[in-house]
Amino acid sequence: MAGSGNPYVAYSIVEDRQATDMTKTLQEVRRSLPASWYYDPDQYRLELEQIWYRDWICVGHVDSLNQTGDYFTATIGDQSIIVTRATNGEVRAWYNTCPHRGTRLCTNTDGRFRNGRIICPYHTWTFSVDGELLATPGRIETPDFDAAGYSLYGIHTDTWRGFVFVNLSDTPAGNLADFLGDETDLIANWPLEDLRPVHQEVHTINCNWKVYWENFSECYHCPRIHPELCKIMPAYAKAVFDDADLPDWQPRFDGDKGYGRVADDATTWTMDGKTPLPLLEGPTDEERDGGLMFMEVPASFYIVAHPDYVRSVRIVPKGPESIDLVVEWLLPAIAGDTDSDTIERIRALPMLVIEQDGAACELNQQGLRTRPFDRGTLVPQEYVLWQFHEWLRGRLDKTEPGA
Repeated sequence: MAGSGNPYVAYSIVEDRQATDMTKTLQEVRRSLPASWYYDPDQYRLELEQIWYRDWICVGHVDSLNQTGDYFTATIGDQSIIVTRATNGEVRAWYNTCPHRGTRLCTNTDGRFRNGRIICPYHTWTFSVDGELLATPGRIETPDFDAAGYSLYGIHTDTWRGFVFVNLSDTPAGNLADFLGDETDLIANWPLEDLRPVHQEVHTINCNWKVYWENFSECYHCPRIHPELCKIMPAYAKAVFDDADLPDWQPRFDGDKGYGRVADDATTWTMDGKTPLPLLEGPTDEERDGGLMFMEVPASFYIVAHPDYVRSVRIVPKGPESIDLVVEWLLPAIAGDTDSDTIERIRALPMLVIEQDGAACELNQQGLRTRPFDRGTLVPQEYVLWQFHEWLRGRLDKTEPGA
């Protein structure tokens, strides 16, 4: 895990890699998590309480909040959230609940509050976008009623390079910058602040959130599940994520970190490896030649930065055996409206990969309830899953026999 041992800091799959000791593969098989952890409602609730309701979770992009009163709603576990642009220009977040009787305030996924007013659809209690109670039409006055005691329930909110994060904890363990840690250095050269979402897709996958994160974290499945991607990413065709995971890997130049990289005749993740777009300003020649860089926030969010576009993916748990996957493509704001052909060029391969992964994850989920199957086995190149499981056990303060 990256950082100084803070259990709330994101871990990195590239932590502590040195040029003289690149491989992180396991030296023996290890047992995976208990199968029940992937479908048991009590386990799911524990994970919501210990991770999802305590970590900084990305819920969207500031591009949706250009003017005062603009808003979007988001869901973390069973908690609905309003994210809006307040009167002072800051991004604020509130629980999507009226403090009068608990009514859901917003049913739309996004929009703009007229005149900067949030109005409860039940009894018309009216709030400002700063969360203050402004009016209670029709209420019979009593001397003990103090409007200051009925503000919207606030949520800790922060932004990082255009992305909005919230933390549902009453007292977060640390600020957003500390939580993200050194992981942000991986894509520091990409001009994220100058990019805006140009396309979004939401896909429901019937699997536990951990199943999807584990699938994302290993490429042992790639040769069978992703033949198209393996043509673009040669290391993936060898069932590993990084070149450095191969036993015979040798650095190509001083400082070569051995990351997986695109084929020699490819530039980016498109079906043919070519791009119709200009390359983004900022990444080094070495970063551009690699064709991609991952930045990860376990197990809710990751960014894939390519030389020509950036893609973000948010994992939204919908229950013990279901997630929504929110995928956005980002391009420079100066590009204006991007034509549909260009969008299709940069979405085709990533969405094919996501669809293939989704089908595999659903098959994985379906098999976990098999009576004799108590837990899986991790092989050497699935070392990142072991790191993830150790992180998870630590977060839950929970061990189990036979791990």
